[in-house]
Amino acid sequence: MIGRGREQATLHGLLAEAGARGSALLVSGAAGIGKSTLVEDARARAVKLGFRVLACAGVQRESSPAGLAGLQQLLHAVVDRAGALPERQRAALLSAFGVGPSTAPEQLLLSVAVLGVLEEIAEERPLLVIVEDIQWMDQPTVAMVGFVGHRIRESPIVMLVTCRSDGPDPVTELGLPELPLGRLAEADAAGLLAEASPALNRVLRERVLREAEGNPLALVELSRGLLDRGLLGSSSLPDRLPLSVRLENTFSDQIGALPTPVQDVLLLTACGDADVAGVAAAAGHLGIDDAEDQVRRAEAAGMVRATGGRLAFRHPLVQSAVYGGASFPRRIAAHRALAAVHASDPERSAWHRSAATVGRDEHVARDLETAAGLARKRGNLGAAMRYHERAAELSPDPVLAARRLTLAGDDARQAGLIAATLRLTAAARKITTDPVVLAHIVIIEETLALHANAESPSIEDVTHAARRVAPVDRNLAATLLLFAAVECRLRPDPGASPAVLVELERLTLADDDLRMMMGRAFLDAERHAEQLTAAAEQISADISNIPTFVANGFGSAAESVHDWTVAGHCWSAATVGYRRSGALSDLVSVQARQGRNLLVRGHLPEALTAADEAWRHGVDLGLPVIAAHGAMLTAHVAAWRGDGFTEALTAADQLTGIARGDLAGLRHWTLGLEALTSGRNDDALAELLQAAVHPDFAPVVVADLTEAAVRCGAADRAVPLVAAVDRMIRGFPALLPRLLVHRSRALLAGDTDEAEQHFRAALAPDFPLQSARTRLLFGEWLRRRRRVDAARDELALAAVAFHHAGTQPWAARAEAGLRGAGVTVSQSARSAAPPLTAQELQIARLAATGLSNKEIADQLFLSHHTVGSHLYRAFPKLGITNRAALRDALKDLS
Repeated sequence: MIGRGREQATLHGLLAEAGARGSALLVSGAAGIGKSTLVEDARARAVKLGFRVLACAGVQRESSPAGLAGLQQLLHAVVDRAGALPERQRAALLSAFGVGPSTAPEQLLLSVAVLGVLEEIAEERPLLVIVEDIQWMDQPTVAMVGFVGHRIRESPIVMLVTCRSDGPDPVTELGLPELPLGRLAEADAAGLLAEASPALNRVLRERVLREAEGNPLALVELSRGLLDRGLLGSSSLPDRLPLSVRLENTFSDQIGALPTPVQDVLLLTACGDADVAGVAAAAGHLGIDDAEDQVRRAEAAGMVRATGGRLAFRHPLVQSAVYGGASFPRRIAAHRALAAVHASDPERSAWHRSAATVGRDEHVARDLETAAGLARKRGNLGAAMRYHERAAELSPDPVLAARRLTLAGDDARQAGLIAATLRLTAAARKITTDPVVLAHIVIIEETLALHANAESPSIEDVTHAARRVAPVDRNLAATLLLFAAVECRLRPDPGASPAVLVELERLTLADDDLRMMMGRAFLDAERHAEQLTAAAEQISADISNIPTFVANGFGSAAESVHDWTVAGHCWSAATVGYRRSGALSDLVSVQARQGRNLLVRGHLPEALTAADEAWRHGVDLGLPVIAAHGAMLTAHVAAWRGDGFTEALTAADQLTGIARGDLAGLRHWTLGLEALTSGRNDDALAELLQAAVHPDFAPVVVADLTEAAVRCGAADRAVPLVAAVDRMIRGFPALLPRLLVHRSRALLAGDTDEAEQHFRAALAPDFPLQSARTRLLFGEWLRRRRRVDAARDELALAAVAFHHAGTQPWAARAEAGLRGAGVTVSQSARSAAPPLTAQELQIARLAATGLSNKEIADQLFLSHHTVGSHLYRAFPKLGITNRAALRDALKDLS
């Protein structure tokens, strides 16, 4: 390990510390800089220390489809350990390997399953996981590696990931600690060259040192190439080329010197088949009778190594040289041979036949589309995308080509590949005018915009696409118009809403059609108040029996008519349904909405739990808008409680740069509440006026805004909003906004008798935190009127409610009022805020119902080891030692 002592010590240190904590490290650098050598040294060290080693490597995508090949290579020898996983995780992993039911698992569920298997193995002895050349793995696999790498700290697992830093698409999203490898120092480079090629004369040695630029592989291979060609003097030296090209040319020269059958075996391996038996069988189709002997010759030549019945090139540039240096007819022959060998595997056979196809071929394109469907069923979205894209390239019919590109775009969207999604849908749009295909493209783009940092189509473009497709497919048009209605709600535009509603009503859907009701709720709720109110009553009467998608859809509709209670029931039902079915993307979207609903209704612990899940899983799933909502909701709870506000707000701002109306409104409300909590009333008023611009937030911020305005002597600025909200909620079962309007009118009434009537009308048990705010203000008002006994009652009830919710700044204000009313406040009377994190509390509550760790893990999409770790930390915080005591310990936190 010449010149790499510091880096070697770093890796050895991680192995030595694995018993105390797990770790993950990204080793990066240019091709040939020594990443693999360093990792191989760590592998040897790990074996001596008793570690088990699992390894995989990326494969260049020119010769094989992107997909979960790296995962399968990593876990193929231990997939039987899936039996120890929770049920859904087990099914997801077995499906990915094609040995279980086709479940089309969510990416995150599969990642959790991988983590669970690794943790199971690491319980027996420490584990080293090696992931080489991650730059050639598909994005879902990259995300999976990052997910696992961030969660192994509590297990004796060391993960080493290598990545080229000089390629066209360097991996930047892992977020792991990085160990960059640079060029060797001059003295170390000279020492390595002297050891590798002592026969070189001074002139050649200086030339190699100059051109190798401190790259270890270049030092070895360039000098070897000169010696192999007999260039012992300084004449006839090759022209200077980029280092990677020179290395690849050197390998090409070495490969060209091998017998043709050996070259053919190497080519078959480079075409993406690493299985020795598969390569040998394909070689037979090329007329090579002694294929296994040729494999041994290739290994003896140092081009590949065979381990466990699989072949691996000794360096990725060797594979590139083999595949790139082969003639086109030889590549076609190799892919045809592999297609014949894998005739019973529809995916591999179709891919190799497509690689062997010149021009367009609908039969092969159709087989690739079938292969894509199979890959999707197994959750392999990266491969499905490549199959669909290649099928489009082979399609003679432009409409079919556009449709397949659109399908590839949807694969990419579901895999979290934003740039690929936009590239594929843009390519499809260029080659078709078919209204159905264009409608699907708009749906993909809209869905992407709602959950990720992607720009959405204009409302006019969505409406135009719906108008064009309506004569062909009314349901597709209705879906598009519902997207347009959502955009109208997110980006309020008085001119756009009527036009969208006209188009929706032209479809003549039934009045009770969910899409029609949602559209009317988003676009013109006031005019359809009676119908929507009746529907809300019907839904709430039988909420447990409605389909999940109906509960989801009507939750949005109910919030649009300001019925936060019915909306909350809908979100809860949808959460249960999506959690039961394992639809994680839908679940986290609903969790963000449920979190906001709980926040508005004043149930802070439950809101924090929903927000935490939306934040964590939104990040893991590559849904930054959802994650930002979760982080912002967490910041909002922190604003109430006066703790951790800045950290959560910063996280939310980093997750999205899009000025989404709903997210911007939530942000202004959060900043306004924090300022109001801290007594900065002018700042609070400025932020809350911004929040009130959005129609969803005006009814819920009106009382906060009025309080801020009154406190900074600008009550007149609240009057128009109070009147507007009052008009807005007429005709709706909008209990909460009505309570907030009453509180606002009480504040505006000053010390008059009218204020008391409004204060009392603003109290309701359904909204405990808002009622506590009203009692606080009412108690302060009563003190000013010298009605001390009545003031004490209201302030005491407010203080208890604030302490129970963990909102200490507000509790302190209520206690200050009590002291002013002559009451001595006992410290022991205070109930502390929940000592558990949101995730610990969620797990503890589920454990208290009798669920096992595995059952909890399946519900929350966690590994069961993670569940156990959280419970282990929760017990001492709750002052208990076992699960049997959980129920009683959690009573005070409910």
